[in-house]
Amino acid sequence: MLNKYIHPGIRHALLAFVATVFVVSAIIAVSDIYKANGEDGFKRTETEIRKWKNRINEANRNNQILVDHEDNFYRLKDRAVIGDENRLSWVEVIQRVANERGLGSVKYSIASQELDKHENLKSDFAGIDVFHSVMSLDMKLMHEGDFFAVLDALKQDAKGLFVVDSCDIELLNPGTVPSVMEENIRATCDLSWYSIKKSERG
Repeated sequence: MLNKYIHPGIRHALLAFVATVFVVSAIIAVSDIYKANGEDGFKRTETEIRKWKNRINEANRNNQILVDHEDNFYRLKDRAVIGDENRLSWVEVIQRVANERGLGSVKYSIASQELDKHENLKSDFAGIDVFHSVMSLDMKLMHEGDFFAVLDALKQDAKGLFVVDSCDIELLNPGTVPSVMEENIRATCDLSWYSIKKSERG
């Protein structure tokens, strides 16, 4: 086999060319890797920024909700709808109306407070407990206006929120001409007073 003679100058040029091609190929390969990693890093950064932006927007919305409902919250808290119930307020209002309207027989009793069943609450209200106490009223009244005066006073002045569960009204002396100065009507009613607290359940 014949050995081809390559001039030393040409040999050096070829070696330099091969080395250059190798170096350029390596740079391109490294650049591609860096570009791919850079794009992945950029995408990850963009995703994190989007997450934080969403969190900030959600925090702003929650803050706006608090601002919008702050007055209502404190109003309900002052009315003892949120927090501990104020039974003394209920009794004081009943006694005041009875004295103002000259009602001689107004009896009341309040049962122990009970926790409402959680399955009765919508999922939107998770995290709160709803309590209620039943007040029973037994009143002898001169006319139906006394009955509405008691309920209106409780609604306007008593601390709390109530609904009328049941109410029976009967004439004490049917068949006779009623006197404006006598107790002619008997009303027996059950009222449920509601209050709301933050749930202590885990």
